[in-house]
Amino acid sequence: MQKEIDDFEDEEMDDSAKEFFDEESSENLVPQVRDYSERRVLIWEEDDVRRNACLEVLSDLMVGATIKAVKTEADAVAEIENDDWDTFVVDFYTEGVSSSDFVKMVNNYPGSILVAIAMAPLTLPDERDPAKTELLRRLFDMDKPVAQLHG
Repeated sequence: MQKEIDDFEDEEMDDSAKEFFDEESSENLVPQVRDYSERRVLIWEEDDVRRNACLEVLSDLMVGATIKAVKTEADAVAEIENDDWDTFVVDFYTEGVSSSDFVKMVNNYPGSILVAIAMAPLTLPDERDPAKTELLRRLFDMDKPVAQLHG
C-alpha cells in the first residue's frame, strides 16, 4: 500500500536530503546580497528572449558583476580573445553548444568556470524566490581567479 504524501515521516528521509528541507532555515530564508564587483561573466545565447532573460536574472542575482551577453559564437570567441572573463554561461540544450569551439576555448581558459543552465525557464519573478535564488547563486559562488590571459 502506497503512503500518502501527508503521511510522510521525517525519519524516512535520507540524512543528506534533510539539509535541503530544514524547516527552520527555509522559513527564515532571506535573499543575501553579496558583492560580485570583481566578477566578469560572459553569456552566450543565440535566442534573444532567453539571452535577455538570463542577463536580467544574473544581473539581479550578482550585484556589481560585469555581465555581458552575446548572440553569436563568433562574438563570444572575440570576447575571450579581447578581454578577461572568469565565468562563462551557456545553455547546453542549444544544439551544437557542447561541441562548439567556444566551449573548447573556455575549457582551456585558466581559472574560469563554465556554467551550463537551461535558459528557457529563467524569469526574474521566479528567480526572486529565495530558495531558487540560492540554488542558482551557488553555481556562481567561487573566489575570483587570479589567472588572466590579458594584462
